[in-house]
Amino acid sequence: MNELEQAYSNAKRQQKMSAKQTRRLKRLGRLENRKHTRQFWLRTTAWATSCCAIALVGSLTLQNTLKDFELFLTKIEPTELNLEHYESIETHNLIEGEYMTTIQQQKQLLDTSLEGAKETLNQVHQSYGKLIHSEEGTWFIADCQNETLIEVRKSVLDELNAPRMLDTQADQGVLLALSRNNKGQLLKIATPIEGKNLYACP
Repeated sequence: MNELEQAYSNAKRQQKMSAKQTRRLKRLGRLENRKHTRQFWLRTTAWATSCCAIALVGSLTLQNTLKDFELFLTKIEPTELNLEHYESIETHNLIEGEYMTTIQQQKQLLDTSLEGAKETLNQVHQSYGKLIHSEEGTWFIADCQNETLIEVRKSVLDELNAPRMLDTQADQGVLLALSRNNKGQLLKIATPIEGKNLYACP
């Protein structure tokens, strides 16, 4: 038994590290810990940077999508009147009590085209358009179905009581329902839903 204890004591003494070995081992442990900590922070920073980049790209994409959608909903700027956007201009006016409708072709002034446009006008009983401009009591309404600008003069607006319906400066871009008789003359101009303004064509 004594021999065993003595052998154990000898082995323990031989395996005991010197102070130098202990310091070296501690230093290696600290270096290993620093290495793992540095790798952890590098991974965390890379992950955070990736998330920020994805959020930025997503935000820019969403902004572009929203701009495109807004442009789609408002093809015509309400405050801007450019007659070149329209193939024809339809004017409604009362002269000495007589209702006058004229159609001016922007690109061609051929008699056949004019007759065809008048025929189409006579067939339509209700249509929709957006109020895009108003000046001196005249409303300019862009037809939702075709590239026609409808110019409604003050005399017709007064007859239809239309100016009382809207604040024309504040409500530019609002959707209007246009009712006509079989001659194409306007009978009524109103908002599609009473008391609620819509700004996109159906």
